[in-house]
Amino acid sequence: MNVGGHVVSLEGRRILIVGASSGIGRATALAAARAGARVAIAARRLDRLQQVAGEAGEAVWPVQCDVRVPVACELVARAVEQQLGGLDTLVYATAINHLVLLAETDIDTWRDLLETNLVGAALVTRATLPALVSAGGRVAFLSSDSVARPFPGLGAYAASKAGLETLTAAWRAEVSEVTFTRVVVGPTLTGMADGWDPDLAATMFEWWHSIGYLDREPVEPEWVAQRMVRWMAAEDPPEELDLLAESIAERRGSSG
Repeated sequence: MNVGGHVVSLEGRRILIVGASSGIGRATALAAARAGARVAIAARRLDRLQQVAGEAGEAVWPVQCDVRVPVACELVARAVEQQLGGLDTLVYATAINHLVLLAETDIDTWRDLLETNLVGAALVTRATLPALVSAGGRVAFLSSDSVARPFPGLGAYAASKAGLETLTAAWRAEVSEVTFTRVVVGPTLTGMADGWDPDLAATMFEWWHSIGYLDREPVEPEWVAQRMVRWMAAEDPPEELDLLAESIAERRGSSG
């Protein structure tokens, strides 16, 4: 696979991508398969995973998993290890968001966000940890630039991603045999906003524009996927991967 003018190979790598039914996870799974990896893809929606596998071919293997259920995380870890013969890389790309003001965020919404974006990451990592330690592997947790600058209406989402960043640091402190990488992702053209209330979304976009929050050009999921493949292939993968800064630097370079 050609990334930034360099041929990148993942031949022989065994990869699990959680949250691969759409968006960045889907694009990363397809890119990793094209680079030669054997890829297990997990998410709640098996039909969408099967579509991804059908597009990628035999190198991609779908397995259903609800990250909010501990036993499901344990079962997917066992199934992946049996299917792939081990595990070198875990990418946690699962995420949901809800457009809602903090003053109106109820307990069910908090639970949904935290169980999916934070607790699920901990459960999947715990389940796959023995295989990752055995391989001296690596884990990528996809965070968000909104941690540093929460958008009004997306404060609960940003808080869940802030927790994910702390989780990343905690795993590093406790498990030295595995590389844990925080990936900062900026605005990306995915379908995460599809379920938003259109009237509230229109109001919030006006608000964000008025306070200068819409100052960053979004990237395509495939652009993020290429950078993730580069991280997977790196002999010494970084613990911090700021894709927002990279996209800004690229645009400045191309414009000037």
